Amino acid sequence: MTQRHMTTRVFFYLLCLLILAGSCRRESIPDRAAKTARPASSTSTSLWDEKRKQGIDFTAFGSTPAWSLDVDFAKNIRLKAQGNNVLTTSLPEPKPYGKNGGVLLDTKTGTGRLRITIEPAVCKDENGREYAYSVVVEANKKRYTGCGAFLRAENRLNDTWVLESFKGQRLRPELFSERQLPYLAINVKDSRLEGYAGCNHIRGKVQTEADQVQFEPVPATRKACTSTFESDFLNALRSATLYRVGKNRLTLLSNGQYVMTFRKKN
Repeated sequence: MTQRHMTTRVFFYLLCLLILAGSCRRESIPDRAAKTARPASSTSTSLWDEKRKQGIDFTAFGSTPAWSLDVDFAKNIRLKAQGNNVLTTSLPEPKPYGKNGGVLLDTKTGTGRLRITIEPAVCKDENGREYAYSVVVEANKKRYTGCGAFLRAENRLNDTWVLESFKGQRLRPELFSERQLPYLAINVKDSRLEGYAGCNHIRGKVQTEADQVQFEPVPATRKACTSTFESDFLNALRSATLYRVGKNRLTLLSNGQYVMTFRKKN
């Protein structure tokens, strides 16, 4: 493993531990009537692919005024602000911030101080697209607010995830026909989804782009179900638009609210 990969893994692990400490807290965002977000457009995908090639791990942006932030976990922070001014500085150690499991990156620069807060709070851009993180940047006595995304987050989705809670309720294996908890087996590379929905086994597709996700599950078996849980679970899965992964937990969100959490299968 290269030094860059080791450094990136350590930093990402620390950041996830801090950010996802509040992953079971309720979210809220304005404008509930906004359209459901789907994985990013081809324009965003092309831009993010280019950033990945440059080694960027986390990106953030905002408008009024326009600004952008790129973080390379193994190297530095690059802020492009008003007037196309670019500030590049080394990466400080992440620190906990606020009550919701946020992260603070705070460092001195040649012209003052750069302070960045990343919080697990759903954010909408000017086009109504949702992102999993809200970001505030303070630099040179100016304050910038906007949205952020982990560009390599989908790599951490590849695993088998066992359902732990659904709409705030903890679940037990004996509640389901096979006396086991529902689960998802996700293969991002092949866009493949398999699993068990509590009554029937399922298969289907999964599409991701950074922190955005779209599930397309369909039943693979045809058992008659004695409860409505399976249909509720599949509908909630289809409605999920964002996800967060950390501390061996996967959290799915829809319309700015936590829908369900999974734990990584041992």
